[in-house]
Amino acid sequence: MSISSLPPSLATVTSLPPELRQQVLAGTALVPRDTHGAPSGLHVVDGALSKGEVHDYSLHSDDCDCPEPPTSLLQSLNESPLSSDARSVLLSQNRIVLSGSPAASLAWLRAQGPQVHEIRDLDLCLDPDQVESCTEAGNVLPGEWTALVAFIRAELNLGNLTLTLDAALGSGIYEEQQVTEANGQYVLDAYKKIVEPLKGLGAAGLKSFLVFWALYHEYETEAEKQVMGEGYVPKRKVDIGKRDSVDPYQRL
Repeated sequence: MSISSLPPSLATVTSLPPELRQQVLAGTALVPRDTHGAPSGLHVVDGALSKGEVHDYSLHSDDCDCPEPPTSLLQSLNESPLSSDARSVLLSQNRIVLSGSPAASLAWLRAQGPQVHEIRDLDLCLDPDQVESCTEAGNVLPGEWTALVAFIRAELNLGNLTLTLDAALGSGIYEEQQVTEANGQYVLDAYKKIVEPLKGLGAAGLKSFLVFWALYHEYETEAEKQVMGEGYVPKRKVDIGKRDSVDPYQRL
């Protein structure tokens, strides 16, 4: 794509120094913002940019006023002189929220090329169905999950990365099925299997790690320390009783 075919508002940006180019791009739709102007995160569902639906457990209604993903702008910047800068802004200035198939999430990360190491804030979301599948013999999800974590360990810049494991979305399904800590030991067993491949990330240099569970909340801090080390001091989170009343990505 030539400079003349860039969006008019960006056509003159190519002549700016790199830091100014990225500053301008950070003010575009490459960094989606909510109605209050705050960054709303970049949602990647089953490997595709999305408004933020997580499997059958929707974060957003079809008619909500959440920002659209910057798909069209990103496409117009591809093959342009601003392609590398745009990718850098997309990955470094957004909270990247991966949900759906771990294999598709891994494919999306790989598709970002060498610039994937610029990701600074990454959420890995698992819904209740996925959590439960971790205890099912022969299910492919545990292997896909392990591969995703292995890629993050090897390819992302752990020293600049805040990693969040979110298995609390769609937790209302447990209430509907009357699953509690008294009869839901299989859920705790699944949580432990999910955490297993993440262990040692702290020793490998991971900057920060957070966990949100739908049940067994006391295991959140324990899991964080299993990943980061016993001396790790987790960030303070919104009280458990208030989490349902705040945006899923504003619980700190």
